[in-house]
Amino acid sequence: MFSVIFEVQPRQERFDEYLDIAKGLKPILEAIDGFVDNERFESRTRPGWLLSHSTWRDEKSVVRWRTVGEHHAAQSKGREEILADYHLRVGDVTFDSKPTDKAPVREQRFDETEIGDAKLMTLTELVPHDGTEISGDVVAQLGLTGAIAHDLFASIYNKGKLALLVSWKTADAGAAWQPATFDGVKELRHRRVRIVRDYGMSDRREAPQFYQPVRRQA
Repeated sequence: MFSVIFEVQPRQERFDEYLDIAKGLKPILEAIDGFVDNERFESRTRPGWLLSHSTWRDEKSVVRWRTVGEHHAAQSKGREEILADYHLRVGDVTFDSKPTDKAPVREQRFDETEIGDAKLMTLTELVPHDGTEISGDVVAQLGLTGAIAHDLFASIYNKGKLALLVSWKTADAGAAWQPATFDGVKELRHRRVRIVRDYGMSDRREAPQFYQPVRRQA
């Protein structure tokens, strides 16, 4: 199973337009052979930043999505007009606490990013009990230690659901952490992703397609 971790910051005045474009692409995306699921979250620590996380049966499925004309047009418009910044990491799922029949864990790529600091990412999704919200310091309650970076996101479409995205310097460091369960959480799903490619608007060295790098203003 492959994971695409897309952190994106739409320009404030084009925020709704970004979501509308994503909504328009949804039926095309869902028709791609090998697509599994996609969910969008909003950062609780970085105003204006979103996380779009999608899972795929294999890397070939991701390649098929990149060849779709409507997707390419949306990418170009996003880079030129709508997005202030983005960070994209693509990798092989090495562990899933709740794998599905549609996309079982089957490691396919064993190389790691040479550019990104994080060689492994974990995504921990938390669903609260019906009619409740998860409260308190979520990161502390999960027992997170030793990471190089993390961010907490709230689902846009599933009220109350949270996702903790964590960056790890090595695969061993990420594998050593198992999130703790705590009161208020109905379901917890934990995944580890070996990062194969790491790129964004300004650093295109591991990108699978050409776009001119965007130089940030000093």
